Amino acid sequence: MGRHHEHPSQHDRASPIPDGHRAPEFDADSVEELIVVAGDWHTDLVHLVSNVPQLLDANFPDGSYRPTTLLHAGDFNITNGSRANKQFIRRAAQLAAERKMRILITPGNHDSWSRLEARTDFSAGRPIRLAGAVWVLPRGYRFRMGGRRVLSFGGAGSFSRPVASEGVTWWRSEMPSNDEVADCVSLGGAEILIAHEAPTGGSSRVDDMLARSPLRDPVDRAYTALGRERLRQVWDGVHPQLLFHGHHHIQAEGHHPDGRSVYALNKNGEPGNLAAVDLATMRVRWLDNVPLRRGGY
Repeated sequence: MGRHHEHPSQHDRASPIPDGHRAPEFDADSVEELIVVAGDWHTDLVHLVSNVPQLLDANFPDGSYRPTTLLHAGDFNITNGSRANKQFIRRAAQLAAERKMRILITPGNHDSWSRLEARTDFSAGRPIRLAGAVWVLPRGYRFRMGGRRVLSFGGAGSFSRPVASEGVTWWRSEMPSNDEVADCVSLGGAEILIAHEAPTGGSSRVDDMLARSPLRDPVDRAYTALGRERLRQVWDGVHPQLLFHGHHHIQAEGHHPDGRSVYALNKNGEPGNLAAVDLATMRVRWLDNVPLRRGGY
């Protein structure tokens, strides 16, 4: 079910941050002016430690306003505890501490839903801490930043679902349910929606790409289309001014006559992975002005 202004339990609040100091509790009604949003990172350490800091430095020099939250649109690649994943999470927490910002992840289909759902708070609809100021938001979680109502609605249908890989590369709970859609809509509007999947009709570039390169398996085609349709229902029901999503590894914008805008965020190592949002004006600006290094997929 959708949740509003829920707070983590003492268990999650007790997680240490890298420098040994106690991290603050999750702030569900933060005073902020500037945030950034990011698309898929796929545990790409080169992108995390090189590209992201360079983009932040180039766009927010010393003396200027700096973003205080990074909203991540999923496929952070939260796994079941590999050494590489643990290192990536530690480095993300280090980045957040150095930049004095928090990282809030809306899970994608390549994030381990079984690992997340094993945490009591996540299953109860509350954010959980991965490390330091790096948090994961459950599907349907609502909070405020700079007075703006924000809704996190994670998940997407995986393009391939080998039976032997269930619980490793895909999870049944990656797909939002009809009840979760209905709950989100029933709780009213939000001004910012952060998702992993794209809504049907969100941007012509994403829709055209999917039409040109359909999945071969009709079952997979129907399954992934269902995820986009359910996200469309949330998008129409909640009616956010801004929607950000990842998943399709493409940079795109869709601006609609009713005032809504959709931004598709590209993947790690590609232009269009990061954008800034001024919460006062709701102006969106792409952060694309430095050469990028390519690491992971």
